[in-house]
Amino acid sequence: MPGVTISAGYGAGGSMIAPAVARQLGLPLLDRAISSRVAAQLQVSVPEAEGGVIKRTGAGRFLAVLAPLAGGVLGAGTDCAPPEGFPPPDDAALFREQAEAIMRKALVTGAVILGRAGGAAFRDEPGVLRVRLFGPAAARIAQAARIEDVDADTARQRLPEVDRARAQYVQRLYGTDIDDPDLYHLQIDSTVVPLDACAGLIAEAYRRCAR
Repeated sequence: MPGVTISAGYGAGGSMIAPAVARQLGLPLLDRAISSRVAAQLQVSVPEAEGGVIKRTGAGRFLAVLAPLAGGVLGAGTDCAPPEGFPPPDDAALFREQAEAIMRKALVTGAVILGRAGGAAFRDEPGVLRVRLFGPAAARIAQAARIEDVDADTARQRLPEVDRARAQYVQRLYGTDIDDPDLYHLQIDSTVVPLDACAGLIAEAYRRCAR
């Protein structure tokens, strides 16, 4: 089995659980594609970037920023641009093509992938364990405040914005609902199950499936 994809709602602890799973399995971690830092480099907002809404005139800049995010997994010199002479795809298709190319190269030798719509991208690939982390909004707000060291009001404001952006990302690129249970083999309420236990469950599920 080449790896694990982990999808997480805001405050579900994906940023803590995914690195722990990677450490337990001895696999590299491919983190979320879009962050506020990347959005700033692209000169677009986080919702625009997560939704795949990138102006075609900025596509080259987008590819240049996105490809190095696989550092430590793909190595230097990654270039997944379409061959010269091919007709330019629409923005969502270009975004999806580049994101999938990075993930597939990472999975050649095994990887833990956080976000990046991995559950949707690999829904038909039996060799990938697909995981969803969720929990009630109130519990995720409280957990996000602890993880990010922010007050509850800040976390409460961020939750709908981040959840919406991640849902739009999956919908825009794959035309599916991020919460569709058919996308995942394993779903965990990570506001009830301790984060370290979540990581252990995922790692053990991966080991058993890999056998």
